[in-house]
Amino acid sequence: MKAFFKFIFFIPNLLVRLVWELIWGTFKFFCLLAIIVLLLLFYAQNSNSALAQNISTISNNLSTYFNSAGNGDVASDISSAVSSLATDEYSSSSQARWSTNTASVYIETTDQTLVSAYKEAIENWNSTGAFTFTLTDNEAGADIVATDYSDSSSQAAGLANTTTDVLTNHINHVDVMLNTYYLTDNNFGYSYDRIVNTAEHELGHAIGLDHDDSEDSVMQSSGSYYSIQDSDIQAVKNLYAA
Repeated sequence: MKAFFKFIFFIPNLLVRLVWELIWGTFKFFCLLAIIVLLLLFYAQNSNSALAQNISTISNNLSTYFNSAGNGDVASDISSAVSSLATDEYSSSSQARWSTNTASVYIETTDQTLVSAYKEAIENWNSTGAFTFTLTDNEAGADIVATDYSDSSSQAAGLANTTTDVLTNHINHVDVMLNTYYLTDNNFGYSYDRIVNTAEHELGHAIGLDHDDSEDSVMQSSGSYYSIQDSDIQAVKNLYAA
C-alpha cells in the first residue's frame, strides 16, 4: 500500500518539477538574452565597425516600429522602418569629375539644421586641400545646388543627381539632397554628426567619388557613420590627378 501511494504522488511531483524546470529555464534564457542585447547595444554605441552599424540600424528600426505600433498604421510603420536600411542613392558616370578640383555651391534648403550641416561638410572638405567648394548666392550659376526633400517611400537618407558631358566625362551640374524624413526624425537615430557625415557623403558624390565599402570611409554606402577619412582624401587626389 505504501508503494502504491508513493507511485500515486510520484506523477504529480514529477509534473511539478518539470513545470518548475521549464519556468526556471525560460527565465534564465530571457535573462541571458537581455544581457546579450544590452551588450550588443553597448557595443553598437561605442564602435564604428560595420557590425556595430548594422546593430544600431536594426535597433533604431525596431524602436520606431514598437513606438508607433499602437497608432494603428503598423503596415506603414514597418515599411518606413525597413526603408531606412538603405541610405543613399546617386547617379553618375564612373570616374566623372569636374574640369578642376573646385565647384561652387548654392544652399537652397531653409532647414537650419541642414544649412549648418551643409556648411560644416563644405568646410571639412575644404580643409582637406584635395577639393575646394565655394558658397554662392547665385542659384542659376551654381555648380552644385544643395537642398532637401522629404520622402518616406525613398530608400535613402540622401541623394546626388549628377549630369556630365558625354564627350569629356566632366561633371556639369549636381543636385544634392538630404531626406528630412529620416534625418530630422529622432526615431531614426540621426545625430547632428551623422547628418554632417551624410552631407559630406553626398558632397563626395558631387566631387565624383563612388561608394567605398572596402575600408573606413565617408563614402561607405551606409553614408553616415564615418566622417572624411585619409582614404577619401587620397581618392579625391587620385581622381583629379588623372
